[in-house]
Amino acid sequence: MKHILLVEDEEMLVNVLATVLEEEGFSVRKSTSAEEALTVMPGFNPDLIISDIRLEKLDGFSMLEQVRKRPTRSDIPFICLTALDDTSSQQRARNLGATAYVTKPFDVDDLLKIVKKVLT
Repeated sequence: MKHILLVEDEEMLVNVLATVLEEEGFSVRKSTSAEEALTVMPGFNPDLIISDIRLEKLDGFSMLEQVRKRPTRSDIPFICLTALDDTSSQQRARNLGATAYVTKPFDVDDLLKIVKKVLT
């Protein structure tokens, strides 16, 4: 079973996404902040991180940067899930090593296709 760390501060969205991913057979750990996600990451050992960019204190870009600096898990696939639809944000995500960049609003089926592609 593949483990997904889902970081999203919109409660309704995180719950819907977690349910959909769990129905597809993934183990999902929800987090509402990047700080919390970075704390639980070592014990959960995710195969994939899906994170919003606009988060309260530590944003998704900073989280991605910190994940990439971890010597033991710097290669975890990271999907940015965000309302930021500008070229500079997309470029920044690529430069930091994001695996995919999905803009809100999005089709859940499209996100599932990306998740399955990344995890196979």
